[in-house]
Order: sequence, then structure tokens, then C-alpha cells
Amino acid sequence: MNFSLLQNVRIVEGPGCVAKVGEILKEAGYSKAFLVFDCGVKAAGIVDKVVAALDSAGVAHVLFDRVLPDPPADIVDEGAEHCRREGCDCVVGLGGGSSIDTAKGINLLRFNDGNILSYASPDTPMKRSPGLLSIPTTAGTGSELSNGLIISNPGEGVKVPILAVNAMSEYAVIDPELTLGMPPGLTIATGLDVFSHACEGYTSILANAMTDMLCEKIMENVAAYLPAAHRDGSSLEARERMLVSASLGGWMLAQASAHVGHSLAHVVGGRLHIPHGLACAYSLPVTLELIAPAVPSKVRKVGEILGAQFSGSETLEEIGRKAADAHRHFTFEVLGVKKLGGHDVDLDMLAGEVEHEVLAGLSPVKVTHENALEMLKRMFA
Repeated sequence: MNFSLLQNVRIVEGPGCVAKVGEILKEAGYSKAFLVFDCGVKAAGIVDKVVAALDSAGVAHVLFDRVLPDPPADIVDEGAEHCRREGCDCVVGLGGGSSIDTAKGINLLRFNDGNILSYASPDTPMKRSPGLLSIPTTAGTGSELSNGLIISNPGEGVKVPILAVNAMSEYAVIDPELTLGMPPGLTIATGLDVFSHACEGYTSILANAMTDMLCEKIMENVAAYLPAAHRDGSSLEARERMLVSASLGGWMLAQASAHVGHSLAHVVGGRLHIPHGLACAYSLPVTLELIAPAVPSKVRKVGEILGAQFSGSETLEEIGRKAADAHRHFTFEVLGVKKLGGHDVDLDMLAGEVEHEVLAGLSPVKVTHENALEMLKRMFA
């Protein structure tokens, strides 16, 4: 049955709760963890906190620090082989979306044969893959609660979404203290990703009244607390609000999904190596303009959350334009993000990729080559 709302991840949230990681795994019956992270998390001293928690509970561990941005498929495959060889019975993903997606892929391959890209096809059966504990250190992707992962195909230079309902986190540890060291640029990029998750989930064809209420609250929190987290990175209140919003946004991806805004972001970000959150920020205004005729009341609500004023006499196109302009103001003026600008890229080719990207089919307006090309032109204008 397709339930209106479902959440199976067991969550521990609060400042300092990373100290409970070992206790959680030991209580669940796990004894040897494969800890997945990148060099930045190691340099920040966060890995040491997790290792101390594992040691305190008597949980053995193997370290894997090969995570790269836009996780390449071969790194996931390599990590899975290493994990199997070491006889680990659980995987801990520590870091941003790239680390957690890498860990999710590694844990998936503990129970499923083949390489990670073979699971990009919805026709490939996927066994249930328990034993993943996710610890986000950025407030962005929400991968700790989402039902998918994004893997890069190095040979083609594209991002590949993989639906992985059977490979979601078993546990998530949401500790806002781990995000206090995020630099301003990363704070903005990841925070804009959160807004896109909630906005696209809000306007997806899979949305319902329960997801709508959650998505509205997530967007309101980002509009209120992302500028505060950017101004004062040491504000625990702002960091906690953003981290919880990010996790709930990941949950909404699992319930209502994203749509064409993320299709644009995956294609453009993959080709031009633009950070995912910024790619989403560039794509969302043109997405709002496209879908306003289909979901005008929702697009208007998005605009109001971002400070737009509506008289009630606007045409459908004007609703979309006002909401889009409010998002551009929030992104470029309030947060100071640089505009995308022109790039030497074949927009017609990109439009074809957007049209056939898996999430595009969840847009409330049918995505065609023509309207995808028009959105790309406006993005790069």
C-alpha cells in the first residue's frame, strides 16, 4: 500500500548526541562498524568523536576516508569490497550528502550483488539492507532520512539517481554541534538545497495534505534561519533549526519527492561541476515559473514565505514570476550567492537530458524538450 506518510528511520536528535553512536550500535547487536567519511570531516576532528563513542561501547571499527564530492561509482564499489573483506556488520556514514550516499551505497552492496550503478535501473531487484547509521555534518541533503542516493558515473560525467527504499538508514544521529564549523559558503549551498527539497516536494504530483504541512514548515524555517546561520555560524539555535529542517526535507524526498528542479540541477550540476545546492538554487526560480499555472496557490505560498506580496489579481504567469523573483532576491541579495551567468555548453543537449531525467516525470507540468530548453536559457541568462 502507498501510505500517505511513513517513517522507519530511528532518530536520535540533540546537541552532543553523537556520543551515543556506539551505544546505539551495540544495543542493536552490531559489533564492527565500517566508518565512511571524507578528509574534511577528519580534519575537523569529528571522526575522533565518533571513534571515541565506538571505543567507549566496545564496537570495533574500520576507517574509510575515500569519499569524494558527487560520489563516483567506483569509490562506492571499492568501499563495498573493503567492507566485505573486513567482515564489518554495519556501516556508519559521517559527513555531508556525499559521505552518507557513499555509505548508503556501500551498505546496499553488503546485501546485493553487482556494482552500484546496476541498481540505477528500477528493474533491478534490491534486497533489504539493514545496518546503516547516518550522521550528517551539513544541513543540506537530508540523505539520512531519504530513500535514495545520487552517484556519479565518471565515464559519462553525469549524476545517477538511485531509488533505494530497501537501503535507507536504520538509524540517524542528528547532532547540531557537528555543524557549527560549517563555513559560510557551505552553509548557504546546503541550506538552499533544503529549501528546494521542501518546495519541490510541496509541488510534486506525489504531495498530499500531510507532506504539504511539513514542507511549508521546512520552507518557513529555512527562510528564517538560513540567513541567521550564515551571519553567525556559532548560533546553536540556527544550526539546529537548519539541521532538523534538512533531515525533515530528506524525509519529504522519501514521501513526495523532488521533480524537474532537481532534474535541471542534476544535469547542469553534473556537466558543469556546480555544487548541488547551488544548482538547485539556480533551477528553482524557473521551475516555479513553469509550474505556476498548474499549482498557483502553492507557488503563491512559496512566494509569500520568501516575502513576496500578492494582491490577488495576478495572472498565473505573474504568480510564478513574483515567486521566482522572491527566490532570486533571497538567493542573490539576502545570501549573496553569485549568479550562474553564461557557460559554453550545448543547451539543446542538456534539454534532452532534463526531459528524460527520472524526477522530471513528477512535475505537475509535463516536461518537454521545448520547455526544458526554455528553462535552461533563463537559468543561464
